[in-house]
Amino acid sequence: MMTQAYRSVRGDRIANPISAVARSRCAIRTRTLAALAAAVCGALHAQTPAAAPRPVNLPPIKARLLIREGNKDATINREVVLLGHTSQALLAQATRGESESFQVDKARVLRCEFAFDYDRAALAAAVRDYDWAAAVRTLAPSLRVALPYLDLADNNGLDLAMDLGMYMVLSADRERRMASDDASRERALKQYEAAYDVFRDAGRADWSPLAPVAILKGCRALLAQGKDEAAATNLKRVEKPAPGDPTYGHYWLVQGELLRRGGKTREALDAIVQSIVFADKDAETFPSALLLSADCYTALGEHYRARDVYYEVAVLFTGTDWATDARIGLQAIMDGKKTLEAEKSPIENVFFHVTEDMNKLAEDLLKARAEPKTTVGAPKAAASANF
Repeated sequence: MMTQAYRSVRGDRIANPISAVARSRCAIRTRTLAALAAAVCGALHAQTPAAAPRPVNLPPIKARLLIREGNKDATINREVVLLGHTSQALLAQATRGESESFQVDKARVLRCEFAFDYDRAALAAAVRDYDWAAAVRTLAPSLRVALPYLDLADNNGLDLAMDLGMYMVLSADRERRMASDDASRERALKQYEAAYDVFRDAGRADWSPLAPVAILKGCRALLAQGKDEAAATNLKRVEKPAPGDPTYGHYWLVQGELLRRGGKTREALDAIVQSIVFADKDAETFPSALLLSADCYTALGEHYRARDVYYEVAVLFTGTDWATDARIGLQAIMDGKKTLEAEKSPIENVFFHVTEDMNKLAEDLLKARAEPKTTVGAPKAAASANF
């Protein structure tokens, strides 16, 4: 085809030399102009920087930033109103004087102190009384505006976000436990979803060791919604912890729950024991891990051990939702009459070395009048340290 085209052009040139020369000059001129245009465009493109991503506009929140100046060791404190952000920069405005907004590189921010406005006395009272719904109502409106900025180094919002997420989970737990219709259950699911959103934002604070803890707490919120696959995916983001790591109790509790739901009860129990034995001082995981272990013992037919664990939770965490769940489990064990026969090989309680007649102790506990449910969720002894 190329040969035919070449011959055709050559024949035209021979037949009409003037026309052929004109066409050739025109083609050369066109190619030259195109090359020049391409060169000019290339130069302009090379000199024009790519447009910076536009900040996401957010509700304003006052903050004090400690900012590093350039590459120097010098720092400045600046009071600003945060208006939005990108992945790399903050959009801010001075609190006084200047009215123009400006951007601050996030990497230059060494500390951020938000000016939170919430009723601290009301929050303290709600936590003291384990009124988690009231705690959420008190803290959420002020804190929610700061959630998109939790990736800022050394900010004072992360701890409060962890608290808020836990208050939401505990409130949802109670809503679900008391739910008598679909509307109530749906409200509980919405609260778990909101808690997950808070923990997801907290999990972006990679400057803090609390970030992986937030991811794991988010996994528990997902499990409460029945989103097992999403929880399993997020669990893979956290490295397997060593004893003493802040993630230890949460990691093995999530792992145990996933295994239990997957029908691997014995493996689930092994995982839960890791949480119980090495994180027995963590009030956010210890009672939940005990209850899950009792559920596993029941599923495995180890009713004596399940009875003992349910009893200990009911006694240790009196007046809490954990105690309520334990009493329900204990009642089911006793109603099933699975522990009436004497144990062939009596097993001392794995935690407290109880050697009394456990059937009698369990019956006395169930017959006793339950305390008024004025507290929900966590034992008073641990409340100040963990919530």
